[in-house]
Amino acid sequence: MIDDPIQLMLKAASYAARKHSDQRRADGMTPYFAHVARVTLITRHLFRVNDQDVLTATLLHDVIEDTNTDHDEIAEIFGMRVAKYVILLTKNKMLSKKLREKDYERRLKRAPEAIQIAKLADAFDNLSDRVGTTKLPKTLETAKKWLVIFKPTLKSPSGKLAHRKLGKLVEQVEALNNKPGYMDAPRRS
Repeated sequence: MIDDPIQLMLKAASYAARKHSDQRRADGMTPYFAHVARVTLITRHLFRVNDQDVLTATLLHDVIEDTNTDHDEIAEIFGMRVAKYVILLTKNKMLSKKLREKDYERRLKRAPEAIQIAKLADAFDNLSDRVGTTKLPKTLETAKKWLVIFKPTLKSPSGKLAHRKLGKLVEQVEALNNKPGYMDAPRRS
C-alpha cells in the first residue's frame, strides 16, 4: 500500500479509470470515469471534505458495484479504511432490490459524516448530469430522499454546506422541470 496520500489518490484515479474503461454514462458517450472524478471534485471543492481516504473512496465508489472488483482487492491496494468507505458507498448486489436499498440506506445512515457528504456529492453529480433526460424524475426523488435521511446527522460546516448546496440544486432543477413547455422539449435518455 502507498503511504503518500496524493500518490494514493492518483493511483485510485488510474485504477478507477481502468476498471470503468468500457463503461459510459447514460448519454452513451461520456466515459463513466467522468462521474467518479466529478463526485470527487464536488466532495473536495464544493463540499470541502479534505480527508484523503474519503476522497480516494469517492474515486473508487462504484468499482465494486459496477465492475468485477471485490473488497479484498481494494483493501490490499488502498488499505482497509478506504475499502471500508467504498463498501459503505456500495449497494450489496447479493440482496434483492428491495432489501438492497434498505440495507444501503441503513449503512449510510450510520456511516461517518464525511461518507454521507460523499453520497450527497454523488447525488449532486447525478442530478446535474440528468437534467433534460428521462432519468431526471427518479434522480430528483433520490436526491430528496438523501437530503431527508442525512439532515439530522450532518453537523459539521462541510455537512451543512453539502446539504444546503444539494438542496439548492434540487430547488433549481424542480423549478426548471416545472417550467411550462419544459416537459415537452426533446429529451435524451
